[in-house]
Amino acid sequence: MPLNRVVALATPLFAAAAGWVATWLADNVPGVNIPQSALEEIFIAGALVALAPAAQWLHGWQKWEGRQAETQQALEIANAAPPTLIAVEADTAVGIFDESGEFDELDELDALDDLDDLDEELLAEEEAPAPAGG
Repeated sequence: MPLNRVVALATPLFAAAAGWVATWLADNVPGVNIPQSALEEIFIAGALVALAPAAQWLHGWQKWEGRQAETQQALEIANAAPPTLIAVEADTAVGIFDESGEFDELDELDALDDLDDLDEELLAEEEAPAPAGG
């Protein structure tokens, strides 16, 4: 059984034992006058003294397990086989480049120059100052 389960199962027993010991000491130590109505509060205080460290330990254990899982996952990723590269021959890319080695698709962009001229003409008309009228 993992240690964290032992602590989780044994904590209520230890809390009850700590409460009982605190109550017994408060009741049986000579020279200490504690009323009987306060023994319940002493029991609760003694139980909390045992519960707080156990809860802190269990919280730390969970964080440690999380870090271990992240480390394990990182190691698995690091040890995984690298992706394989596929070799492509230059002759398989026919139709993309022309004889001079330029990208064929750029020739089609020359047709867009006419649109640039059109845009410039429209902008020039819009920027012309309006005549002052009166």
